[in-house]
Amino acid sequence: MKQIHFFALKDDLLPILETVERDIPIKYILMGQFPKMEFETFSNRMQIPGLGRSATESASSGRSFLVTGQDVPIEVRPIKTTSGIRYALDQLSNPDTVTLSPGGRWGEDVVLNGRVATASDTPPAQELMKIFNRAFRKQFSSIKAFYVGPRGRHSIRRRKATNCCGAVAARV
Repeated sequence: MKQIHFFALKDDLLPILETVERDIPIKYILMGQFPKMEFETFSNRMQIPGLGRSATESASSGRSFLVTGQDVPIEVRPIKTTSGIRYALDQLSNPDTVTLSPGGRWGEDVVLNGRVATASDTPPAQELMKIFNRAFRKQFSSIKAFYVGPRGRHSIRRRKATNCCGAVAARV
């Protein structure tokens, strides 16, 4: 299992993350390339700022988090650029992780899809995927290739739209 696609608002996603946290102590680390070796890390779902709201108009360019066990060390890759060294935090150096791209509400009338995924076949990454998958299956409905939370389902029923990349976004 490599990825799970979903539509969820904050109130849909919190119970999913609570279920995962109950099964295994995890941490969430904001992914990206940074000028310093300082990374936003959260020990539970309630600490993640803006959960359920997208900061961008595209699901593919929104925030993503590495999710892994609390005790798993995180590796950082230095990247040489023309303006100096940047520090990359991603799955390339962290195979025992999954990524969480929560998606969520963009503006007032669009809900962007989210995704849980991994590029790794390691047992810890696959165990996290199984836990997430079990939580989504129990708590969300399935509509085509997406799991849909109760509030997300209400949004999709009202009207669907497609963005320029062909990814489904729900208008509310």
